[in-house]
Amino acid sequence: MFTFLLFYLLIIPVCVLLHEAGHGLGVILRSNAQAHVYLGPLADNQENIKIGRLHFHIRWSYSGFCTWSEELVHSQKVAALAGGPIMSLLLAGLASILLPFVDGDLRNFVAGIIVFNGMMFLFTAIPMTYPKWFRSYSGRPSDGLQLLRIWRDMK
Repeated sequence: MFTFLLFYLLIIPVCVLLHEAGHGLGVILRSNAQAHVYLGPLADNQENIKIGRLHFHIRWSYSGFCTWSEELVHSQKVAALAGGPIMSLLLAGLASILLPFVDGDLRNFVAGIIVFNGMMFLFTAIPMTYPKWFRSYSGRPSDGLQLLRIWRDMK
């Protein structure tokens, strides 16, 4: 029970934050823009931490966003948009490497990290407009849909 609570209250928000930080890394690695990484709502979310051009606005939540300070060209947007799903896939992969070396509750914990990040990768990489039941993402395009639109514009 403790493992489940720890996972639900700590690991899920941290994984969401890292997914959004992946977007931010894509921004700062491919442009001169500032990246603002949000855990929680965009509105009324004060900056807590700044690391170089990455600004973190953290309020405990299960949703996150990333914005950037200037207009990006197509290749920079691709890096920014792909950074989140790539980070989720990387986290799932790293947890998969760790899985054979852990037992008991910790094994279930690591398996949960694999499943959660794998699902986050799929739900963000698949091109779609999020339905109402996605709550804070309702009506927004997924990373995959935004990437598909950029790819179509580049043709």
